[in-house]
Amino acid sequence: MEKHPAHLFEKLREHQQGSGISFHVPGHKMGVGFNPRGKDYFADVLKIDLTEITGLDDLHQPTGVIAQAQEKAAKVFKARKTFFLVNGSTAGNLAMILAVCRPGDKLLVQRNVHKSVINGILLARAKPIYLYPEVFPELGIAGGIAKEQVSLALAKHPDVKAVLLMNPNYYGIGSDLSQIAEIVHQSKIPLLVDEAHGAHFGFHQAFPDSAIKMGADVVVQSTHKTLAAMTMGSMLHLNNNSYISEERLRFFLGVFQSSSPSYPIMASLDLTTQLLAEKGEELWDKQLEVINWLNNKGTSLRNIELISKAPEGYYKDPLKIIIHSKKNEISGFLIQNYLAEKRIYTELADFYNALAIITMGNEPKDLEQFFQELTNLDKFSMQMKPADRQDMNKKLKEDIWRSTHISDYSMSNSAVEASLDEVINGQSRAIPIDQAIGELAAEMIIPYPPGIPFIHLGEVITKEAVEELKELQRLGANFQGINDPELKTIRIVIK
Repeated sequence: MEKHPAHLFEKLREHQQGSGISFHVPGHKMGVGFNPRGKDYFADVLKIDLTEITGLDDLHQPTGVIAQAQEKAAKVFKARKTFFLVNGSTAGNLAMILAVCRPGDKLLVQRNVHKSVINGILLARAKPIYLYPEVFPELGIAGGIAKEQVSLALAKHPDVKAVLLMNPNYYGIGSDLSQIAEIVHQSKIPLLVDEAHGAHFGFHQAFPDSAIKMGADVVVQSTHKTLAAMTMGSMLHLNNNSYISEERLRFFLGVFQSSSPSYPIMASLDLTTQLLAEKGEELWDKQLEVINWLNNKGTSLRNIELISKAPEGYYKDPLKIIIHSKKNEISGFLIQNYLAEKRIYTELADFYNALAIITMGNEPKDLEQFFQELTNLDKFSMQMKPADRQDMNKKLKEDIWRSTHISDYSMSNSAVEASLDEVINGQSRAIPIDQAIGELAAEMIIPYPPGIPFIHLGEVITKEAVEELKELQRLGANFQGINDPELKTIRIVIK
């Protein structure tokens, strides 16, 4: 097996093993001054928690081991250039938006994007032109954007500066972007892709291709989500700089990245790259075999099902296990809470689904225990009385919701009647949520996870949106972006 060095990690280890005296930050001095109560837990990481001293390079102007590590990552991920992100994919999303948008510029953007994308548009003072995704009513979640939508929007708004899509979605459902990339490039503008949940794409024949291979110009991936980097460890891949200024991109990466980047996080990105280079597909062979077993066994469940296939025209990441209520009799929140009581923790829940993410860090025994508890849950749900199901889940009528509701909170499907700039720089006030119907939202309401705004700034607040928010809160959803944690009031724009 060919050996691939982890340049940065090896240099950190070499420095730690050598004798020397630290008169530099951080203050714990490789763990010596760390709180004894947690020292044993942090000890090994603290030894490589260093800073930009001689020989360790500088993330913001790399010429040594960090540059080597990023060059290696670009080769492994098949990008033209790769930049390490220590502030998560958020930093990458912000940087790529600011690299292409100036105040007043239009950005064609998928409506159900992560909040960091909206924050990037706010900072750029750009004007979002929203593309609304297809809805999968059988699952109650949103899909992607059709190439026809992109073509029509570009024809209607020929002055947009870029197209930004999220692919795949949080549930691992995505689409081939190759044709969209061609359409976008005909307008001589870049295709930006938030591929936070697809860092592993292209590394196994069972996985979809990465947006890098599909022709996207800039791709942001959360290496910590589905690969093996530490939390906040992500990468930005520059695939093509024909339609984007690399100089501006580098500048804004410097703006949004910490001036004191974490060396343990960067080393974990380096080590993840090395692992991929040396082992490749074998990293997932064992897990995929057990996932196939799990999906086959799942056909025996009566009240819940494991979604193993994507709707027509889409792909599904096999590492994302969607646990779906067959008859809509139990909610994803109930599924999540039941499993949590058994010390099995899922990624998120919505009205109809719970989501489990499988990675190279899961053992076969994890999935075997997972299925056993799903079997127990299925039996438990069959024994519940209808009244109990109604009380524990949503009370909204099926005929109102099933064809239009998107339970990954991806959008309220409401009109935007005030620009982001107008909302942020205008006046607002808080009123009771029931009185907010018909008003314009002055705050983003973001169920988290997945971090996708349910109500955007400047959107009209509808009766349906208010009812859904109340139901989400009753079922235990967590929210970000709100001023009132009890969600009794909501801030609206003073017209």
